[in-house]
Amino acid sequence: MDEVPVVTGRLVVRRFEAGDVRAFEAYRSDPEVARYQSWDVPVPDAADLVAEFAAAQEGAPGWFQYAVALRDGGGLIGDVGVCVHDNRMQAELGFTLARVHQGRGYATEAVRAVLARVLRSGIRRVSAECDARNTASARLLERLGFVREGFRRRHTWLKGEWTDDLLFGLLAEDGGPDLFGCRPDLVVSDLAASVAFYADVLGFRVGWRWSEGQGRFLADAEPTEPGTALVGRDHVQLMLTQLAGPHPTRLHLDIPTAAGVDRLFREWRERGAEIAEPPAVRPWGMYEMRVHDPDGTVLRVSSPPAS
Repeated sequence: MDEVPVVTGRLVVRRFEAGDVRAFEAYRSDPEVARYQSWDVPVPDAADLVAEFAAAQEGAPGWFQYAVALRDGGGLIGDVGVCVHDNRMQAELGFTLARVHQGRGYATEAVRAVLARVLRSGIRRVSAECDARNTASARLLERLGFVREGFRRRHTWLKGEWTDDLLFGLLAEDGGPDLFGCRPDLVVSDLAASVAFYADVLGFRVGWRWSEGQGRFLADAEPTEPGTALVGRDHVQLMLTQLAGPHPTRLHLDIPTAAGVDRLFREWRERGAEIAEPPAVRPWGMYEMRVHDPDGTVLRVSSPPAS
């Protein structure tokens, strides 16, 4: 798994840092934020918790806490936790957001980014639960594709009272965010010259490992799609494709699973989309379909093949 951070439209999802202690302690000590959570306020040992979060190994069994901060130098506004099971195939999810930033879609944006990352890592099931009175969290989970799987009456003794619990589950093959990434596909006349420009002049790294669904860069002599290379720097990735003559714009849309590609294929076909090429495993190892928009833009929609 590539190292965080992950940058979304408005947020940076990253590791915790020593400078996060004050903001972390402030929002976790808010009685309204902690109302349905397991900790008491004020949150104890905030500095120790942040240090523990910062040192944790992402993807290892146990909890990993992602810090959620505003882009452009904004501070910490919340966190998303993922607890990976010992079998490394299932996980639990939790999330917390500062009260002043609630109601703006930040939690949905952050959890969606973490879910996409978790599902790409090979996790097949994500579970979550919340207090039945916490309707905002329940709605967020349902927006992200979680299915309500259970209701446990008076199951948890929390802060001096029995609480009812809602149980949710998300399966990699039939849920989660369908589109988790878009890499513009720039059509070029001379692939070698363009790759050299991006690498030597602009400082991009070059390559793509087609056999895996993660953004890993190539070792020497590994296969690529003929006439196509990927270049990346910081949080930007571009596909470069060599084509002669007139050509449309191309976008490369990432899907976590082959089932997600099939689901979009059925949905878009029923809605009247022009499916130029139905889903199929391509020679470079990706499961891909191609869709044309009214202006001729090619949408290449792909995932790793079904295992």
